[in-house]
Amino acid sequence: MSTAFIRLSPARKLKLVVIYPGTGYGTQKYVLGRIEGILPADPQKVLIAVASSYGTPWATVVQEVHDYAAQEGLDLKPSALVGWSGGAQGIAGAVAAGHDFPKVLLADPSPVRKAFEGRDTRIWYNPENWKGSLAHLGPKQVTYASPLGNKAILVSTDHNTILDEVVGTAVKEARPTLTPALMVGVPATLLIVAFFFRRGRGR
Repeated sequence: MSTAFIRLSPARKLKLVVIYPGTGYGTQKYVLGRIEGILPADPQKVLIAVASSYGTPWATVVQEVHDYAAQEGLDLKPSALVGWSGGAQGIAGAVAAGHDFPKVLLADPSPVRKAFEGRDTRIWYNPENWKGSLAHLGPKQVTYASPLGNKAILVSTDHNTILDEVVGTAVKEARPTLTPALMVGVPATLLIVAFFFRRGRGR
């Protein structure tokens, strides 16, 4: 099994979101099914790559993404790394390898310390989702999340819903936005037009 791809637009220039799936039932196939249920209706210039497993070596994912981009003639710009549950192990490997993604988004991650230490890391988590023989992971998750302050978001939703929320956030944040200069320029232009319009009416 290799990295799976979901291309949200026929455009050649795309933002890249890489997702590490979980363990147990949280396979690549399961994650792909969850993603299909939350994708936006309008095309987004985003390519989603889902690693084959939670612990796929980072170098393997990078090579498979590179091969796919070359085959499809794509120009990719790294946007976000997402790790769900046991996928924190894959994220830890990416952090150790010095990945070039600007942000890491963790969805109810297993407490793998290295995954929590990447640059611009944000976490959505619910310690109560860890039960039975895994109950000890909840408090450990809290311990690793605490140093992140407001970048660690405590939620009350279940393990799978957190995945949906974080993937949705990754896709949303990958959308092109107006630059600050444009956001300032548009209102300023409107004010100038309004000023001259008023002067014209006052004559």
